[in-house]
Amino acid sequence: MRPLTPDPVLRPAAAAEAAVALAWTPHDEDLRRWAGPSIRCPATPASFWQDINNADAHSFALDLPGAGQVGFGQVRYRENRYGHLARVIVSPAHRGLGLGRRLCTGLMREAIRLHPIEAFSLYVFSDNRPAVELYRSLGYAEQGKHPQFDCVLMVAPLSALPQGTTPGKT
Repeated sequence: MRPLTPDPVLRPAAAAEAAVALAWTPHDEDLRRWAGPSIRCPATPASFWQDINNADAHSFALDLPGAGQVGFGQVRYRENRYGHLARVIVSPAHRGLGLGRRLCTGLMREAIRLHPIEAFSLYVFSDNRPAVELYRSLGYAEQGKHPQFDCVLMVAPLSALPQGTTPGKT
């Protein structure tokens, strides 16, 4: 993995940034695996934003100077204790550069800023090996299967967030 210079920046996102991320999953099955089974398919940018823009969801885009938006993710407040990472995705053209790690740590930092949390959580399909390995390397551990869907809940303590990161930078 080569170092990223300049650093990617996490910023609040809206419908336009969600539409960019939507374009990274052109097939309905891929979209549902990334964004969740309740997403209407086929999705339009408007229907997708409507489906994911919940009252408790804070959306963020990851920008790489010179390349534009390279990532997208959300933070939710779950069970009055978890900063829940959701809909985490990196552009297919920018995978393998460490941007998923940067995006996740940025979202974890935002979760602490936004909510009085005790830990971090997320759901992931167990056959998504690159994502599972990334989350494990960030301190997440599997806590069991989702009661309805073929994915697992992973949880990490607050201490999993790397210290010494610059606000706004990932």
